[in-house]
Amino acid sequence: MIDKKEVLTQADIEQELKQASLEEREADFSGKILSSLIIPNRTIECSINLKDAVVMRAVSLENSVVKGKVDLSGAVLKESFFAASAVIEQDLLFLNAKINGVVNLVNTVIKGTLNGTGLVVTGFLSLAKLQAKNDVILRAVKISDVYHVGMIVRGDIYMREAMILGGFDAGESFIEGSLDMMGAFVANNVNLNSTVIGGSLIVKNANLKSGFSLTNTRYREIIQ
Repeated sequence: MIDKKEVLTQADIEQELKQASLEEREADFSGKILSSLIIPNRTIECSINLKDAVVMRAVSLENSVVKGKVDLSGAVLKESFFAASAVIEQDLLFLNAKINGVVNLVNTVIKGTLNGTGLVVTGFLSLAKLQAKNDVILRAVKISDVYHVGMIVRGDIYMREAMILGGFDAGESFIEGSLDMMGAFVANNVNLNSTVIGGSLIVKNANLKSGFSLTNTRYREIIQ
């Protein structure tokens, strides 16, 4: 049972963001319990540390600029993560995070590395039109279908028209739905070795400059 006194409110979060900016340090929510983190359409002047945090509802950075990194390593989100059209000036980290909802990075700009090694998502992960200036690492992730009343949200990874100026590593992963890379650009190698894809691997019109590795990769079909 969580004591409500231990849960940071939006007012608590705003105070920490303001103080961190003034002190030129990261906003530190590591190991904390947050009701939610809703800061869309903003310029955040500092990094955001959510390592090992528990967020009871959603996280939203949509249309915001974060002048640092966002670290959710080991975090547990009870709902979704939204950062569509955000700009993150350093790394975005999801190492061993658990997200009980979707991850929406549509049209997001990440100037550092996106590293989600060990990430668990119940729902889909969308990197459509993502602009990543470095590597995208989704090694050993698990993306699962989720069942709601009368509908299924497929555990897909969408990468349509993503632009990745480094490599893409999703080796040793489990994707219950499809991996859709239609029209994506990846400058360096795409690693899908030992990955299980329950649906289709879609690479139609993709520009994979260094090709891709499919050793021991399993999928229902490949669409080229």
